[in-house]
Amino acid sequence: MNKARRGFTLIELLVVVAVIALLAAILFPVYGQAKVRAKVARAHVELKQIGDALEMYREDHRAYPPARTYCMGAAMQLDDYNELPPELRRGYLGNQKMEDPFNPGRSYKYLAPGPGFSNGQKTILAIWVPRDYPLETGGYVPYYRADQSPVKWGVWSVGPSGPVDVFTSEERLLPVAPNWWYPRNRQGIIVRLSDGRISG
Repeated sequence: MNKARRGFTLIELLVVVAVIALLAAILFPVYGQAKVRAKVARAHVELKQIGDALEMYREDHRAYPPARTYCMGAAMQLDDYNELPPELRRGYLGNQKMEDPFNPGRSYKYLAPGPGFSNGQKTILAIWVPRDYPLETGGYVPYYRADQSPVKWGVWSVGPSGPVDVFTSEERLLPVAPNWWYPRNRQGIIVRLSDGRISG
């Protein structure tokens, strides 16, 4: 008479572990991509809300809210500058911080040409736009006035790569540099511009 079998053999256990590891290796990247797509979709919806709030602010004040930039320190990061203006958050976004899903603890970014603040001091800020906008075959030119610029404002998320160093010539052109937009650049920023153009 054979004894009843108890448990798995070592070989059977190793086969089960190998199958689970194989399934995990297949499913984790798919889960990661789905998570990024969900954050991108959320960013597009919230950037649209911010764009609508900017236009309401302009109707009430005949100008866009002042942008704020900071460029102090050698390790300057994108998460340290161009936060949404408090005037916009208080009066037009229901006091929501509008946190960037790719940059926890920080708001989406905003830039508009014209009066603004740099390192806490009043100044005139520029937005860099391709010379042949909306194409991008030529160089970029700065616009210091919204009424002269083809792009009145830009709002963006830092995108899947998170905050990155801004002291390179390409990064200073954000947000109107389509070669840095997601998904053309898989690590790029997620953008909405005043003329309705958005990253994919």
